[in-house]
Amino acid sequence: MNLDSEFEKHTLSNGVRVLMDRMDHVRSVAMGFFLEAGSRDESSPENGLAHVIEHMLFKGTERRDALRIATESNTLGGHFNAFTTQDTVCLHARVVDEKLDAALDLLADLLGHSRHAPEELERERNVILEEIYMYQDTPDEQVVDNFTEALWQASSLGRPILGTPETVSAFTREHILDFTGRHFAGDRLVVALAGNFDPQHALAEVERQLAGFQPKGAQRTIERPAPVFSHVFDERDLEQEHICIGCESITRASEDRFAYSIMNWILGGGMNSRIFQEVREKRGLAYSIGSFFRPYVDTGYFAISGGTRPENAEEVMEIVLRETRKIYNEAVDAEELESAREALKGGVLMGLESTNWRMHRLADMELTFGRYIEVDEVIRRLDAVTVKDVQDVAERYLKGSPVGMAVIGPKALPQSDELKF
Repeated sequence: MNLDSEFEKHTLSNGVRVLMDRMDHVRSVAMGFFLEAGSRDESSPENGLAHVIEHMLFKGTERRDALRIATESNTLGGHFNAFTTQDTVCLHARVVDEKLDAALDLLADLLGHSRHAPEELERERNVILEEIYMYQDTPDEQVVDNFTEALWQASSLGRPILGTPETVSAFTREHILDFTGRHFAGDRLVVALAGNFDPQHALAEVERQLAGFQPKGAQRTIERPAPVFSHVFDERDLEQEHICIGCESITRASEDRFAYSIMNWILGGGMNSRIFQEVREKRGLAYSIGSFFRPYVDTGYFAISGGTRPENAEEVMEIVLRETRKIYNEAVDAEELESAREALKGGVLMGLESTNWRMHRLADMELTFGRYIEVDEVIRRLDAVTVKDVQDVAERYLKGSPVGMAVIGPKALPQSDELKF
């Protein structure tokens, strides 16, 4: 059974790649404008600039002021939003199919014609500063940022996407125009659509809306950062000790990604994972704890994070290290493998019912591989993972790996420069 619908890819004359996944059994369309420009493209003084620009895209264009943008977004009856990652800035929307043209017009206007007016920047700067302060008051999230900053100290990959109060306070309209002039270009833009639409009409509309988008930006250069496995402690008067510990992981396009995903799920990815069961279910030492990995084009990291009372922190760390070492020293059992495999397959198959999920998947395939990978192939690759494959990737990427660690809380944990998985 072919699980995919009608996929098309076109490249416009100005370099914009248009990806389309037609689903004629739904009444919505999801669309995203993905720019290959994120926090990795910032210099140190520019830290947080891509995220500021994401906010400013909604603050007025040559044809619409901020209120009209908000009003039209609501009137279209859909969902409009944006996000910034290390690699991308994305504008996206989901609307009923008959609103496709109006939604494309609005997104293209935001992307290509935002004014970035100084008075709007001053207002939005305060909003972003509040966002930073709110995030800093969320230690279970902040500890992951502290970990990545400690892991990649000398790289933009280690800096917070939101920036810092110091950098955000210094940005001017000229900084924004300089960054967008270098990075907002057709050869760096992917437009993805999934849902119920006529492909010929949608392609013509995208081409019309983006006809004036400059074809080429600055050459993008990404340097693989060298990890620094340091341990950082942020002393705070909290009820819990928040811990994040981890190491380097696979890249986004790694051939090991299917076995690695299953290994991660077994170790700490789900409620029946080893770490969750040992720490929470058997001993009641944490409410939330688990493992995850973040792959990038050239590197990535694997981490385990959770919160516990200070008097239990060392015991939790001992369990985490023991379970991590166990997964490469001993083969997982067939039941664990099958449970993890089915959980991951279920996420993929249920995602097919969402126009939004399919739209994001289109862009991810293009930005990672430069080609579309059918869902059938993903399922086959997951089905092919064996017990030996899981142990092999655990041994390859975890065994003896140096680790970095970040802690936020009232108590410093014992540190060792030779701490390894």
